[in-house]
Amino acid sequence: MNKQEIVRIFFNRGKLLTADALDFLENAGQIPEKEYTGLVLTEKDFQEKEKDTVRVLKHLEKKPAETTTEDFVKFYTAKYEKMKSVILSRIQKDFVSLNKLDSTRSEVYVLGIVKDIKDGEKKIVELEDLTGSAPVIFDDIEGLELDDVVAIRAVSAGKVLYGKEVIYPDIPLRKPATGFGKACFISDLHLDESPKQDAEKFFGWFENQDIKYLFIAGDICNKKALEDLINRYCFGKKVFVTPGEKDSDSEYPNLAETMQNKNTIPLSNPAMVEVNGVKILMIHRFGMDMLKKRYLGKSKLITPDDYLVLEEVPDIVHCGHTHEPHVMNYKSVTIVNSGSPLKEFRPVVVDFATREVVQVKL
Repeated sequence: MNKQEIVRIFFNRGKLLTADALDFLENAGQIPEKEYTGLVLTEKDFQEKEKDTVRVLKHLEKKPAETTTEDFVKFYTAKYEKMKSVILSRIQKDFVSLNKLDSTRSEVYVLGIVKDIKDGEKKIVELEDLTGSAPVIFDDIEGLELDDVVAIRAVSAGKVLYGKEVIYPDIPLRKPATGFGKACFISDLHLDESPKQDAEKFFGWFENQDIKYLFIAGDICNKKALEDLINRYCFGKKVFVTPGEKDSDSEYPNLAETMQNKNTIPLSNPAMVEVNGVKILMIHRFGMDMLKKRYLGKSKLITPDDYLVLEEVPDIVHCGHTHEPHVMNYKSVTIVNSGSPLKEFRPVVVDFATREVVQVKL
């Protein structure tokens, strides 16, 4: 079908076409059978709109009522097995179980959980796997902590290892994932003490933006006030909310707050969702070592299945706590913090299609 024929068909329907719409229909080779509003039609009128998809990938729904010795064993076994899977998928080496070490003084790769670190002229790390344990002697180590699960390159000397390198699981280099739509990221509203007009100003601005998703990463400090703002300004939007230490009990990870708004998805801290093809990790208090170690901080809970192992790699990390706005990238992961109205507030807008990031100054 040529352009003249396409123009004639739409002219008879009382419609005009822009140049981009005409090119699109000629390339498509067919005219969709549907009704169109408006006199002048553009390419967007003919493109099939992608359907919004939201999947919750990580969310803690409940805490154990009590903890037994068996729960401790299950917790650390689950952590070891999960982290082992991550390490083996990232590090292509022939690993040796700790009960298989010999005295040939050959280079070996081992992995395990750090059960003890002794300081002295040398650093002695007690490493444990499911088969046994062994001391690893280092001249120096930096950043290694108790309960870390790591790989180690070492020289075997029987029941002792001489450590040469600590290898963290880390995240892979990859092409940035893209999707469609836009989202705005904020945190640390502190609605109990920040000026009321600051929150009103932000939500009034957000209401009039072509942005469907709002992510709030903790320290709200007045749930009722937030619910009122969402009801007034977020009609037709989707709001994701995680608690901070000011909103919940001190036992990290934190359960979600109960929210009354129908368009709000309350999540635990931390949590991960996938929106239109882009994975977002929401965590109130974040450190770069969480990505490098693939572990989301120190748990104050013993759960049957260690919740804080970072098995899936996020595309965006949304955090708060510091009240300092910043945006940075690490191996195609975009890390955003909006700051706080108590200090400096710069809401962050991310375009999922391009991964372009804008810090908004209201």
